[in-house]
Formats: sequence, structure tokens, C-alpha cells
Amino acid sequence: MALAFFQRFFRTPVVTGNIAFLQETFDIKIGNSVLFDKALIHRSAALELDNERLELLGDAVLDLCVAHYLHDRYPHLKEGALTKLKSKLVSRERVQTLAIEMGLAEHLQLVKQKDLNPELIIGNVFEAIWGAMYLDQGFECTKDRVIRILTAKIDTDLLLEDLLDAKSKLLELAQKQRWDIRLHVIEQPRTSSYRFKAEVRYGSDLVGIGHGNSKKQAEKEASIEALHVLQGA
Repeated sequence: MALAFFQRFFRTPVVTGNIAFLQETFDIKIGNSVLFDKALIHRSAALELDNERLELLGDAVLDLCVAHYLHDRYPHLKEGALTKLKSKLVSRERVQTLAIEMGLAEHLQLVKQKDLNPELIIGNVFEAIWGAMYLDQGFECTKDRVIRILTAKIDTDLLLEDLLDAKSKLLELAQKQRWDIRLHVIEQPRTSSYRFKAEVRYGSDLVGIGHGNSKKQAEKEASIEALHVLQGA
């Protein structure tokens, strides 16, 4: 009965309360409402249609949008630091919290198992919505909305500052794990783009390199990369 209802519903999609809420919240004009309706069907509803494929796509889209933004915003940040920062921005916990703060769990009528708390699944739904938006609106529009929402809620510069306190984290971890870690700073020639280069070695292996116009900045970058390598992040 329920499946037949949704099959009829999807053949003639209408601007429901859900669609109107999504259009207002994300500041878009939805073209294919079927995609967004599908994004709100959790697998617990045990219907033939659910949002798992859109969730998979949305997870990748969210990753790409944030990586693209960070790549452009922090042109001198090395891959290890960018990876760490991106992971913090799109972590499951942060995505879940952001979706709840936006009121998605409260205002969207999700198709799910009756007694399932919407706050437990809203992170999955949020990712499925990004997948639907990518297919309906294209990458540039989706990226704009992802970054607009993230930066309204999260100060990436402050998050980066917290992340860049990596030297102490590295040294604490090395002491705890009894790692042979050496951090060495080299002053660069005047022709170089940076005044200082820092290297972190684990035994004889070079595991982190950083550059900066101060020793502190070079040490931070090298420590972030070393943590990325040694922790397998």
C-alpha cells in the first residue's frame, strides 16, 4: 500500500511542504522534486525506493565542495593539513549537528520507520539532499550552498588555528608512543619563497616538511604532515 502510494506520488511530483522548506532553506528553485522526495526516504521505511544511492553521491559531493573551497582559500597549506581540516569540517558528527541546527530534523517530514528518532538519521538525509541538489542544480550551485552554510556556522580560520597546534600534539604523541621523533628547522637562502623550512624525522624517515616565514609556522606545517603520516589519517 505504502509503496503504491509513493510510486503514484513520484509520477506526479508536487511542491510539498518538504520541497517548499528545502527551497527556502537552501535558497534554490528545485527543478526535479522527485530527487529531493527520494532523498528523504530512509532505508528503515523498507520501501523499494530509498535515499542510499543519493547519500553515497552526496557524501562525495560534500567532500569535493569542501576540498575545492579549502584548496582555494589556503593556497600554501600542504596536503596533510588540508586533509585534516576537511575531515573536521565534514565529519559525521559535524554533519549531523549542522543538519539539526538548520532545523532539518524538526521541519522535514521524513519517510522512515515510525519510532525512529529523526535526529539519528538526519546526517544521512543531509548528505542525500546534497546528492539530489548536485543532480538537479549542478556542481557550482551546490558548492556555493555547501560553503555558504558551512562558513555561516563554522569559522574555518579558528578551526585551522586549533589544528595548527600540531607541534605539541606531535611531541605528546611521540612521548606516549616512545617514537624517535626529531624536529629540525633550517633557515632558507634569501632567494627562497620562505625564510624557514622544518623537517620531522621518525628515525631515519622524513615524515613531515613545512615552510613559513617564521620558525613557528614551518614547525606547525611539518608537524601536521607528520601527524597525518604517522596516524594514517
